[in-house]
Amino acid sequence: MKALTLALAALALTTGSAAAETVTITLNGVEAKPGRIIAVLNTREQFLRAGPAHETVVEPVAGGVTLTFENVAPGDYALMVMHDLNGNGQFDFGTDGWAFSNSDRPMTGPPAFDDHKFTVADAPLTLTENLRYGF
Repeated sequence: MKALTLALAALALTTGSAAAETVTITLNGVEAKPGRIIAVLNTREQFLRAGPAHETVVEPVAGGVTLTFENVAPGDYALMVMHDLNGNGQFDFGTDGWAFSNSDRPMTGPPAFDDHKFTVADAPLTLTENLRYGF
């Protein structure tokens, strides 16, 4: 049994595994309004569904905020951000602020994962996005 444990440990060392990384997002265009900013990173399977891979909540600061996600496994993700003005935990069309990764693209319909995905690889990642209010 001890030999098997040692063999498995050696195999784990030789095959290696990708290290988790930090994803830092600068969010511009934040308005000095009440509420909180909720940001999530989702995999394709989680996109627009409950259960984010990573979530962070910050207080709004006029101009911009920095969002930091730690221990993000390599893979494809999409960022979704909501400035929840009334604290109800739901996106209110026309009032709450919003952003997606790759948000420089115009929204022509419901958000699609492939339009907003980015890849976390083997190095820390920094993105800049713009928060928008209303539609």
